[in-house]
Amino acid sequence: MYLNKIIVLVFLVSTLSPKPGVGFSVYVKAKHLTMGSGQTVVYDGILINEGNGYDDRTGVFTCLVAGTYMFVVDSLSRSRSWLHLKLNKTTVASLYRDNQFSKNPWLQISRTVVLKLKVGDHVKVVSGYNNALIHSVTYSGFTGTFLF
Repeated sequence: MYLNKIIVLVFLVSTLSPKPGVGFSVYVKAKHLTMGSGQTVVYDGILINEGNGYDDRTGVFTCLVAGTYMFVVDSLSRSRSWLHLKLNKTTVASLYRDNQFSKNPWLQISRTVVLKLKVGDHVKVVSGYNNALIHSVTYSGFTGTFLF
């Protein structure tokens, strides 16, 4: 009887306890980026990095708390641009901007995805083209947040 009460109490505390604060929102701050194919986009402006999972030196988010996350990638791009959101080495989402919009060379593209992560998983944005141009000054960013 006493053990059952402890189990119920542990269950209630675990379901009512606050969720971990894990999330980041970063952007291209310094200058326009001209990316090579396979190059990781390094977002050097940090709006928030709760839990310190995003590394602004490498452009990689490392999962420190297992769970379900939402990621958003957006980019103001000119000319042909192709960006991939990678979970470890697997592409889980892509953004593409073609050359056909020559009258208005700048175009905003974005993608949102929800992923189940394990501790140690890595998430990053990688260029799929050589000479892909990504605009700076907060027009292009990468956001991730723990949901549950």
